[in-house]
Amino acid sequence: MAADLTRSVAGGAPWLLLEHSTSGVNWQPRNPAKAPGQMARNSLAHVARGSDGAMFFQWRQSRRGAEKFHSAMLPHGGTDTRVWREVTELGAAVETLSEIRGTRTEADVAVLWDWHSWWAQNLDWRPSGDHDARERADAFYEALYDRHLTVDFAHPEADLSRYPLVVVPALYLMTEAAGNNLKAYVENGGTLVVSYFSGIVDEHDAVHEGAYPGPLRDVLGLTVEEFSPLLPGERVRVTGPDGSELGADVWTEFVVPRGAETVWTYGDGLTAGHPAVTRHRLGEGTAWYVSTRLGVDGLDALLGWAIEDARLAPRADLPRDVEVVRRTGESGTYLFAVNHTGSDAKVPLETPGTELLTGERAAGRLAVPAGTVRVVRLDG
Repeated sequence: MAADLTRSVAGGAPWLLLEHSTSGVNWQPRNPAKAPGQMARNSLAHVARGSDGAMFFQWRQSRRGAEKFHSAMLPHGGTDTRVWREVTELGAAVETLSEIRGTRTEADVAVLWDWHSWWAQNLDWRPSGDHDARERADAFYEALYDRHLTVDFAHPEADLSRYPLVVVPALYLMTEAAGNNLKAYVENGGTLVVSYFSGIVDEHDAVHEGAYPGPLRDVLGLTVEEFSPLLPGERVRVTGPDGSELGADVWTEFVVPRGAETVWTYGDGLTAGHPAVTRHRLGEGTAWYVSTRLGVDGLDALLGWAIEDARLAPRADLPRDVEVVRRTGESGTYLFAVNHTGSDAKVPLETPGTELLTGERAAGRLAVPAGTVRVVRLDG
């Protein structure tokens, strides 16, 4: 997420990872070492997501001071160490990837992120702090990641037309211009997913006139009469039209549909019988609204429906916990496969190519051994 956010701050342009660690750091309560191969995965995952290199803190492990136990490229043990060997292997690998420099990461989905909104949620009187906002963004990001979708973080007023799916997690502060932008995006065929506590205040932190959610009322086809946050540990049931049930926590709302259809309904609590998840067709597109915090199963189901609406190509045949990311530019198209698991994996290739780290040809299904990275320059 940090890599995708950094790339997005750069407007999608290549960026540079200035510091990361070869192994353990020194600033956590407990500082575990990185497993064999983890350093290369960390480094090349950042390259896959747009960095044009992978730099470290620090070169030589210092003998004195606060950072004497922070890992380095050259450890206290010298060159006859695992870390040093992995550093030199990574250096050779990065050299073979030099042609990738200047290419850009391709994203399937946009997540709207506005620093002003995050800061506004951190005010002393706020009903929900920035940590909670980050948690909600994290949850949506993880759910998209689990479906092998690459994410761009976009400003709410940016041109979103190139993204078939746009996700809006807890965008508390939203301008009228942003609301109009999202409405036009949906009318022109886009698929929008908005979570609770979005569109509440304007750029001056004043509540928008009229009912919540302000500039999102028309695009979502609903109003929210009142918030009903849940106490710590309190949960509610959310039921579907087929009788299926999901669990939810943290937040509920009294939602009044004004054109939107109810997909999931609160099964208990103060909001029992009110819509929990809605879907609104507007123009050529669709807007979803989620008025509570769904668990993993709920987010998975929701995003499955939204992905169908967005007509995104399904990627069910990709192995779980293997990152698959593309970078494209004048030098070609490159597919990165980063295997974070302890088992060998195979990634289907729509186009054959050459694997740059081994020099081998790759076609059909790309073998990615446990804990390793493969980078394929696709033919054509």
